[in-house]
Amino acid sequence: MQKSKSYVVLLALVCLIVISNVEVSERIDKDSLIRIHVLANSNSEADQQLKLQVKDDVVRYLQPMLEQSGSIEESRQIIQNHLTQIEQTARRTLQQYNSDYNVTLQYGHFDFPIKYYGSFSLPSGSYEALRILIGEGQGRNWWCVLFPPLCFTDSNVSASGKYTDVTPETEVVVKFKSVEWLKNLTEKETDLPASS
Repeated sequence: MQKSKSYVVLLALVCLIVISNVEVSERIDKDSLIRIHVLANSNSEADQQLKLQVKDDVVRYLQPMLEQSGSIEESRQIIQNHLTQIEQTARRTLQQYNSDYNVTLQYGHFDFPIKYYGSFSLPSGSYEALRILIGEGQGRNWWCVLFPPLCFTDSNVSASGKYTDVTPETEVVVKFKSVEWLKNLTEKETDLPASS
């Protein structure tokens, strides 16, 4: 009897956690974000390194301007007014690494799958974004949020000091401390000797 009560409490708590996280996800207004999406030519190691170099230089170029922006409208204007310079920055980076890949910039609304960023997720859907395609743009991609300026925080840098790289193949495992605690609690209960 005690065991079945524990499972009912556990189930109720899990439902509350799931519902609260869905609500947080739904509160994110997709129209209040501008994303950046850099696609590598291919998945070769060299192309992936080029992608990261391009990303670093473009983000470094945009950072001082976008950090001063107070609104999505201002950020949008900054990005659109600097598309030529952004493209030149990407081309210069590729030339620096002896690459003759073409660079294609696109600014508009693009479909994205669900993505996890630090402690929250962005629902799938259409987002305003700056998209940078390197060569064929068929490789794994890197993405971040330009407005609000999340790309300029340390939250997308791993312990090794490298930027995290979100890929279509990445399996994201979300863990909640409360669920882990409850799981451990129920496992301990099953290890208890049966009462006589």
